[in-house]
Amino acid sequence: MGSEIKVTFAAIEQAAVDIDAARARITGQLGDLRRHLGPVVASWTGDAADRYHEAQQRWDRSAAELTETLQRIKGLVLGAGEGYRSVEAANARRFTV
Repeated sequence: MGSEIKVTFAAIEQAAVDIDAARARITGQLGDLRRHLGPVVASWTGDAADRYHEAQQRWDRSAAELTETLQRIKGLVLGAGEGYRSVEAANARRFTV
């Protein structure tokens, strides 16, 4: 006998909400960190400033990739939910007289 999959549409929708919330938290925390570091970073000059800005650019690119990935995952989760709903509706129509 095969494995069983149970899909709860509310859980799928909540997963999408949770993914958005995580993305917002990450973005907010990175913004907070940047604001807290701003005064210190502004005082740096020369090589220290250059190296920090290079590192910050790498960090920003990685953070952008992470938030884009989370957005894609959210889309895939919602797409899977829509697919399950379509199959559920098709199965229900089979029993319509």
